[in-house]
Amino acid sequence: MKHTYSLEFKSEVIKEALATRPFSLVARKYKVNAMTISRWVREYEKGNFNLQNITKG
Repeated sequence: MKHTYSLEFKSEVIKEALATRPFSLVARKYKVNAMTISRWVREYEKGNFNLQNITKG
């Protein structure tokens, strides 16, 4: 089942994932698959997300 996440939720998860590794720890906290978080971070690093209040580390 495909789940849709808000931009605010993705922003929060990406910000924490960039500060906390491995992504599996963040995945457990937010109940999101670690591969999904990895994809979001990769897309963010490519500049495909326009997320506010996130700075690349």
